[in-house]
Amino acid sequence: MTPMHGTILVARPLWPVLGRVGDLLARRGYPVERAGTWSALLAEPGKRAGLAAVLLGEYGAVAEEEEILRRFRDAGGPGVPVFLVGGQNAIRRARRFREAGADMVFAADLPEEEILDRAQPLLAYGEMFREAVLAGRELADGAMMDGLTGLPDRRRFSLDLDRCVETARRIGQPLSCIVTDIDDLRRVNEAHGAEVGDSVIRQFGGVLTRAKRSYDTVARLGGDEFVWLLLGVGRDEALRAAERAHRLVSGSVFNGAHEPVRVTATFGVASLSPGGEWSAQALVENADRALYWGKESGKDMVRFYPPGKEIADA
Repeated sequence: MTPMHGTILVARPLWPVLGRVGDLLARRGYPVERAGTWSALLAEPGKRAGLAAVLLGEYGAVAEEEEILRRFRDAGGPGVPVFLVGGQNAIRRARRFREAGADMVFAADLPEEEILDRAQPLLAYGEMFREAVLAGRELADGAMMDGLTGLPDRRRFSLDLDRCVETARRIGQPLSCIVTDIDDLRRVNEAHGAEVGDSVIRQFGGVLTRAKRSYDTVARLGGDEFVWLLLGVGRDEALRAAERAHRLVSGSVFNGAHEPVRVTATFGVASLSPGGEWSAQALVENADRALYWGKESGKDMVRFYPPGKEIADA
């Protein structure tokens, strides 16, 4: 494969296999940097931007490790694959580590060749992401940003959707989509005015931004409708992400012109899985259907639309 131009960071290689994986990557042409602690993840932004992937040795301080992962992702670690290697402690807590920001968790007794083979698709994704950034297609493209929320607009989302579908198909990872809007925003506009309604939409976008991973796409489709793409996330994790955002919205107080405003939201979720049909249009349409079901069922909830069910409904 063509080597990436970024650095592979190997942090706290307590497990021998981690060092051997780093050596394999170095022989394949990757520049490899070794660090004694995970705090190397929190280096200055310029250095962090040069990373192609991160290999972490799990050392048992789970709460500290999760915090470092979250800070890395929140500070701007998008598109950088993070692989964690550890013992049974890490395997038992694999879901927690993935939710904090790790992409894959490996047992330390696996052969280095197997770890690298399983990690290779995400390394390829990291390369594609870096190429996209270098080509100027990152989300900071001001020509495709929504003026009210500062989030990507519908045009930007369409480009990212096509890219994510193709990337997920190539690397054999799932892709999920969440479509959401505010319940009964018309009542807010009638009670407080359109200016307050716009403020609620803007703040709602901020809530979704806090709920997402730093490398996810959240865009405003128009009005109070938003969409959220989660690469490498299947049905169960996508539902958990939507439920987390749902709780955040329900617990938030939105600042109106003269008084606080509370709103609820409905979330529709759909997923594409490896081995199935890869259709960007079907993914978004299924998430829309799930949103519609939620609205028809009473609003203020999260619903999932099973792929292929629209055929049975026809």
